[in-house]
Amino acid sequence: EARRMIMQSPILIQQCQQVQFTADNESIYDAVRKEPEKHCISTLEACAHALTLLEPDEKRGLEAKTCLEGSMRCMVGTKMRIHEERNPEPRFTRPGVKIYEKNKRRFEIK
Repeated sequence: EARRMIMQSPILIQQCQQVQFTADNESIYDAVRKEPEKHCISTLEACAHALTLLEPDEKRGLEAKTCLEGSMRCMVGTKMRIHEERNPEPRFTRPGVKIYEKNKRRFEIK
C-alpha cells in the first residue's frame, strides 16, 4: 500500500526523508503471520526502528521503540492466546488418530 501511495503522489518522495535499515532480528509478528521475506518486518516495527534513527534525542527514540515493540508483543500474545482458546486441537491430525481415539473410547465404555 505504501508503494501505491508513493506512485500516486510523487510529491511525497520530494518532501519525505527516505530511511533504509536492516532489521536486527526476526519480526515479532512472525508468531502470528509470516512475512513474505525473512528481512521483512511489520509497519509498526519499522516505525519503531525509524524513530530510533530519526529522533534527535537518542533516549526518547529508544523509549518510543521499547513502548511500540511492547505493545506489539502484547497484541501478538493476545492474538495467540485467543487462537489457542478457540482452536484447542491441532488443525490437522495424522490419519488414523481420530479412529484410534474413537475406538479407545468405545472399549473404555464396555
